[in-house]
Amino acid sequence: MKTRTVLQCTCKLVAPLAFGFCMTATPAYANMGSNVVTLIEMGDLHGTLVPHAAELSNSDGDLYYASEAGGLAKLKKVVDDIRAENPDNLLLSCGDLTHGSAEALFTVGDAMIKAMNAFGIDVFTPGNWDFGYGPAVFRNRFTSFGPKPNIPPWTAVMAGYVDCVDNDVGGTCSESKGIIKADFPAVAINLYNTPPLPESIQGTRVLDAYRIFERGGIRIAVIGITASIVPQQADVFNIGLRFTQGVEELPEILAEVKDKGADLIVVQSELGMSQNIEIARNFEDIDVMYSAHTHEITQGALLADKDAVTRTTPGGPLSGAEKSRLAQGAAIVVETNRDMYVGQLDVQVANDKVIDFEWTAHAVDDLVTPDEDMAELVAELEEDFVAGEDGMVKPHVFLPGAFCNPGCGDITGLSLPDQRGHYLTEDLNKIVGRTDTLLLRHHVLEDTLNNWLADAIRIETDAVTTGGVDISMSNGFRFGNAVLPDTDITLRDLYTWFPVGPAVNVGEFAGQTIVASLEEILSAVFNRNPFLQRGGWYLGLANMTQQIDLDHRPFSSSSGRIVSTSIGGAPLDTSKRYVFASCYAHGDAIDKVCRTGGGSDHMFFELADATDYTSTISVVPPVNPPAPFPPGGPVKRVAPYRFVHPVHLLRRHLDSIGTVTEATYSVGRVTTVDSRKQVDGAYQEIPAPVPEPDPSFVQPPQGAGPLFFSGKIGD
Repeated sequence: MKTRTVLQCTCKLVAPLAFGFCMTATPAYANMGSNVVTLIEMGDLHGTLVPHAAELSNSDGDLYYASEAGGLAKLKKVVDDIRAENPDNLLLSCGDLTHGSAEALFTVGDAMIKAMNAFGIDVFTPGNWDFGYGPAVFRNRFTSFGPKPNIPPWTAVMAGYVDCVDNDVGGTCSESKGIIKADFPAVAINLYNTPPLPESIQGTRVLDAYRIFERGGIRIAVIGITASIVPQQADVFNIGLRFTQGVEELPEILAEVKDKGADLIVVQSELGMSQNIEIARNFEDIDVMYSAHTHEITQGALLADKDAVTRTTPGGPLSGAEKSRLAQGAAIVVETNRDMYVGQLDVQVANDKVIDFEWTAHAVDDLVTPDEDMAELVAELEEDFVAGEDGMVKPHVFLPGAFCNPGCGDITGLSLPDQRGHYLTEDLNKIVGRTDTLLLRHHVLEDTLNNWLADAIRIETDAVTTGGVDISMSNGFRFGNAVLPDTDITLRDLYTWFPVGPAVNVGEFAGQTIVASLEEILSAVFNRNPFLQRGGWYLGLANMTQQIDLDHRPFSSSSGRIVSTSIGGAPLDTSKRYVFASCYAHGDAIDKVCRTGGGSDHMFFELADATDYTSTISVVPPVNPPAPFPPGGPVKRVAPYRFVHPVHLLRRHLDSIGTVTEATYSVGRVTTVDSRKQVDGAYQEIPAPVPEPDPSFVQPPQGAGPLFFSGKIGD
């Protein structure tokens, strides 16, 4: 595969090229007639300010590399050019916006919001990671009514890194309790206030349920459904918040917007593709389901109704049968993938019905010319994260809860003993290693990147742990930039793979506990009931191999999907205790490592100098007594002030190996088999399930395993 340098498309090109999709002399929807509204969709941007390498796909599904994809300046150019085609447009954004990069992590999302305020977003629905800085930040940033909690001192330090002043690109910059506010509305029908908030507002919505717009005489209702999985993440994400699936609320809200004269009903949902398809199939009043969270790319829009879910031809006109299904209530389901695509959905409406549409997923690739004003704003935001003329970088610190309570003075100083938290003191563009293979998280079961991440954590913790470390795992995160083969790895790349602030800890776990946890994760990824699926893909495994059967399991007689597990080349012993090192989310129960609970004898890793990842690492017990945060709250600080962060270990491992190689970290640790029979004593290997109805998807929306687990028998 090569970096694409030539635009390949069938239409006649217009010079000069303004961006990486074919421009024509007339708007793309001109053949559709009147009453056409354009929905512009960008989702799951994950805090990405600057261009990065990417693996992209053409409309025909062919993959190609881009060395400078995405970034807000290119994204703004594509959005504005689509806007120019049709003034009757809406700019929609759904999914994780304020998390996913070092710039977002060390400013609690303020750097991203300051830039996004210049986009002119019409309506936004938050994703699970937008709650990742705690409810106080979320409420002050996104809510237009209700309580605005005071910002804890540790959060105030990080929020202070970005100045709030208006810029030349557009939009405004204003603050609430020191947090930069979004100047665009946020909607969600499934997010409620709950204790410890006052009884008078318990059970009320945190955000508006929807917004109604009028474009070209068409009334458009946009309903939001935020991620429902937040309570399954760190406890600190959801204090005072209650989440539902949104399904029970939809009938009332759909009836309400219809009563208000909505001609076109759009639901933008962060539940993920599998759940969104199921919702679209069961609510005929939904015209468009804009899906987010799963980082899929629909090159051909899906048509979903009770009878079927089918993919339309990418770039082609609708057939007569497809138009008939639209007229009978089929919903259009589309999704874009991070900042690498902008969706353009041109919808023709007549008599309160969608009668035609055209969908294009525009790749934001090397051929896109950045918007100059946005590029200038991004450069200003990047100044503190890259080396200046003196070669120095402004130090930043990430402070988890209780690391500055009730007050810790000038914690931005770099001298001991005041160091606390995770420090950034180097240029994000600093080269820290190299790879001879593609590093990319975009496989549901296993990829080279996650294998390397898990190995690096195990090897580096093993070197300082008495008795050694048996296993490690890397979370099945969906976010993270690609690094192309035979290119350098930068510090910025490492933070896109771990843009969270966990500590690293180690504990002992029974083999039975490990297997049960992995079964639970597999079930969350491949459950036949879409509403029992949850975020993330499968984990990266270090010093472990597995055989799993996704097609024919689980049954009560065959236990779970895991057929066999080996650790260190020997079969896993369910009664044995294994030493397990991985990341620890601040605020989690002390017995957790990665996504596995129920361990014992937990210890943490601590740097001698928090500003120097090469300094001596010690193994230390949890903080005792634990310090609660917020005061009297449900979670406590247990990690040391100078905790080791996963990026520290990745740096140390790259210093040791130099280059990440395919030969060392290639896939093959997780294989799919047919467990119903053995040939010469071995299970027959079979391919993993193919996603329906679009085989280009990463995760099968239909789940995997016996059909009856979906509650259905037969076809």
